[in-house]
Amino acid sequence: MKQFFTIGQLSKLFNVKISALRYYDEIGLLKPAKINHQTNYRYYSTEKFERLNVINYLRALDLPVESIKHFFEARDIDKLEEMLKDQKVQVQQQILTLKNIERRIDTRISQVDNAVNSVIDEIEIVDVPEMAVIYLDEDYRPNDDIEFPIATLRQKFGVDKNIFLGKIALTINQANLLARRFDSYNGLLLIMEPGDEGDATTTLKAGKYIRLRFRGTHDTAAHQYPLMINYCQKHNFKITGPAIETALIDYGISDDVEKYITEIRIPIENA
Repeated sequence: MKQFFTIGQLSKLFNVKISALRYYDEIGLLKPAKINHQTNYRYYSTEKFERLNVINYLRALDLPVESIKHFFEARDIDKLEEMLKDQKVQVQQQILTLKNIERRIDTRISQVDNAVNSVIDEIEIVDVPEMAVIYLDEDYRPNDDIEFPIATLRQKFGVDKNIFLGKIALTINQANLLARRFDSYNGLLLIMEPGDEGDATTTLKAGKYIRLRFRGTHDTAAHQYPLMINYCQKHNFKITGPAIETALIDYGISDDVEKYITEIRIPIENA
């Protein structure tokens, strides 16, 4: 005599949601052995167990339900092999995506740790590697809303997804630095990092830079520039390019304004 199980019992036996079993029934993937038409209760025989095991196995491989249904309709080894190969390609792509995300997370952890342990209010000379960037020629004043030009940059260059905070920099061109005009910026750039998608439009050259990190934001950066220009003059350094100003810690990751840190880098060479 056949033994029958209610949908609730089957759900508990195989750890499958009742809603999923009902959906499998609706699409013809796993039909009950019989239905009580007065109560509309579904009853499943042990003959359905093997099919449900296969369904669960294929779902664990993240195969879509429609693909599983097509497999059962074909009941063909070649079809199964084709499905698994296609799924392997998708899994490999997911692994690559997750690895890129992991790289971005590691980079961000390193950035935050580096910022928290910064030397503050002291000009340093640092060697900076070449950096790929996406540049937007856009004037910006400290009191302007920066979020709109940032959104414009990301959308214009197709990098509006999967971008972490803390990579936007503002620039003051070399001419304005030498003329001591620090009240506005000449451009915005997005510093590309490992794992980022999208093509860089230019690079920041490698070389020697003076660097100053201070507690504050772009709004309070203007009075830092004369200190750096005077430092260059005192030590006989020639400014060779635009200043790069980056908020390392700001409102994007902290509500405590006392913890905000901004960095200014200016490329130099011996005069």
